[in-house]
This record gives sequence, structure tokens and C-alpha cells, in this order.
Amino acid sequence: MSEIPLTDEETRIIFAGEAASNLRSLEHSEQEQIIKRLCAILESDAKPSSLRYERIGLLDIYAAGDQIRLYTKVVDEIPRGDAEYHLIYLFYIDDDHEYKQTDLATYSPAAEAKLQEATSLETVHDVEAYLDRMSAVDAADLRDLLD
Repeated sequence: MSEIPLTDEETRIIFAGEAASNLRSLEHSEQEQIIKRLCAILESDAKPSSLRYERIGLLDIYAAGDQIRLYTKVVDEIPRGDAEYHLIYLFYIDDDHEYKQTDLATYSPAAEAKLQEATSLETVHDVEAYLDRMSAVDAADLRDLLD
């Protein structure tokens, strides 16, 4: 059995790419399933990267139920040297688990760009300003969507 590293840092999600419009286009039950999965990740004591379903190229894939896959890029422990946060960029919601090569190819460069952007933040203040600018959400924000 492998060990799962625990963390004290806070995790935030940034809806990037088509994720917000994907979520709005789904049935209510699917939206609820996705939001509950994201809340579980955000509220976990484990690093978000340790909870991913699989990695394809530069993308971190989370499963939400049997069919839904969330195309993300996880950036653990920023800023480097004074970690306060983990970030999850949610790019795309694949509601029928098809893993289309065009989607994977589209989001892989975006994942690399977001990784570079997030790891360039040098201070906690820089990270917090970035989170505000990017409208990052936490578990409480997501739970508000369920109400």
C-alpha cells in the first residue's frame, strides 16, 4: 500500500477553458456529482495530486462517478519554499468518458502554461492576488452552488 502525503495547505479550483460552460450544460444530477467530487478533493487532508484518477500527458484526470472525467492540471504547494496553497485548474468535463485525442491535445499545452504561471508566483501575497484575479473557488463556494 502506498502512502498518501497529508497537507495543511488550502486547495482552490480555477475554472479554466470550457469547464464552466461544460458544467452549466449538464443535467442537475451530473452537476451535483461533479461538485460533490470537487468538494471532497478540496476538503481532503491529502495533496490533490495524490487523489487523481490518472495522468495523461500533462493532464491530471479526476473521476466523478463511473463515467465523468475532469481534465485538470494540479499544482501542489505554491508558492515554492513557503507553500500555502494547492491549485487545481479545471479545463474540461468529459461527461461520457471518451478521452477524445483532440480534447487531450487541446488541454495539454494549456496545462503546461498554467503550471508555468502558477509556479512563477513567488510570495503568498502574489498567490492570493492571483487567486482573486482568477476567481478561484473553495469548497464553501462550491457548496453554495448546490443550494
